[in-house]
Amino acid sequence: MSQQEETLQEEGISQEEEILQEELPVDWPENIEYLRRPKISPAVSPLALKILNTPTVATASFTRFSAENLAFPNPDVRIVPLNDPEHPANGQFGLAAKKHFYPGNFILPYLGLMHTNNPKDTDPDSEYDISLDRDLDLAQDAAKSGNEARFINDYRGIADRPNAEFRDIWVQTGERKWERWIGIFVVTTGTTGMRKNGIRPGEEILVSYGKGFWKDKKEEWVAPPKKYDNSKEGQQKVGKVRIRK
Repeated sequence: MSQQEETLQEEGISQEEEILQEELPVDWPENIEYLRRPKISPAVSPLALKILNTPTVATASFTRFSAENLAFPNPDVRIVPLNDPEHPANGQFGLAAKKHFYPGNFILPYLGLMHTNNPKDTDPDSEYDISLDRDLDLAQDAAKSGNEARFINDYRGIADRPNAEFRDIWVQTGERKWERWIGIFVVTTGTTGMRKNGIRPGEEILVSYGKGFWKDKKEEWVAPPKKYDNSKEGQQKVGKVRIRK
């Protein structure tokens, strides 16, 4: 056994875990756990998990993926520090595309802690908590653990409309079992065809977190006028951010 293996053994860390710890996205915060599959709160019952992960008539049509084909870290997106006083998340982070995503394309899953909506199992201060299944009273929170998707910002104050959206997906894990996850997709072109360009390299990925998310923050922050002008007079691209090499 090598000295490195002995050190890892003494610290209770396997070689596989050590390798995974090193494979983190650029600019990933040290205090956030990086996930490659959803983390599950002990408060989530086995029965709730079984029901969640059993396809029904309503859920069988969700897009399906193999976990083997999901890359962690994701090479097609980049966490970007935001240093623009006019950006609603100035001083924080956003997520930008590194390749051209076309309308309807899958971008990446949204991972976090799956938990119940029991007050004892919920972080009241989290800004990363989204509903997973209302009937089962389950949600997923990326405040303390997640993947790159946790850095996706709401479109309000940045663009006229979101360029991405949440959708439910099925993921087949290494155990050959299907699990219901949350995915981020590029919005479709729509009936007007206004969103036909998708998301180009360097553009910030933006979703809608819903009006309720901003209602709770009304007293904290008022959206500034949109910086990016899509009129004939304006030449800046909506949501364009600088990606460091």
